[in-house]
Amino acid sequence: MPPILPATGLMLLVGAVPVLHAENYTNVTVTPSTEVNMQFYDLNTQTGTSLQQQLQHSAPHGAPGRRAVGKAVYQLSWELDTTQRASVCQLYGVKIKTRIALTMPNWLQLASQPADQQGQWTHFLGTMQEYEGQHKGMVQSTASQLGQTLATLPVNASCQALQIEADQAGQSALQQLREQVQRYQQESGQGHSLGMKLPAL
Repeated sequence: MPPILPATGLMLLVGAVPVLHAENYTNVTVTPSTEVNMQFYDLNTQTGTSLQQQLQHSAPHGAPGRRAVGKAVYQLSWELDTTQRASVCQLYGVKIKTRIALTMPNWLQLASQPADQQGQWTHFLGTMQEYEGQHKGMVQSTASQLGQTLATLPVNASCQALQIEADQAGQSALQQLREQVQRYQQESGQGHSLGMKLPAL
């Protein structure tokens, strides 16, 4: 169940001004924040056999033309708090925001199922959460590192040029994150090494 990879909707500015000094910004406040949106979709079925059919119709769309039992969307954005002075762009703070949207199944009749089927389904949900937890950790680590990177950028004469440099650093961090996620997905067999496999109920 591959997650949707992080995305950013920032608009890149054009133009550039030469860097004023080789010095880096210091004493810049980094403010991280995380927004988590957890949603469930109901599966209303009495048997494990019909559960598969319900998933085909109710599970969220993942890759084009396919549905995923669970879905995770991660977004990472950044914002600079700057003031343009006569000869230098003053950088006061960096805001790093992580948005996480999770969609998971809710089997309404789970409690009425045989104990072994309840156990299998609960185990499956647990491994899904563990798998996505690894992705969440990668995103949060990237967010932390990016905040420090942006807070110590070289001092620039232009806030417009500084924003361009920050966006380039952010896009580079996102690309490295995508590669890290892809490696983990391959190494874990899309979570199969954790036991993440839809049970045959």
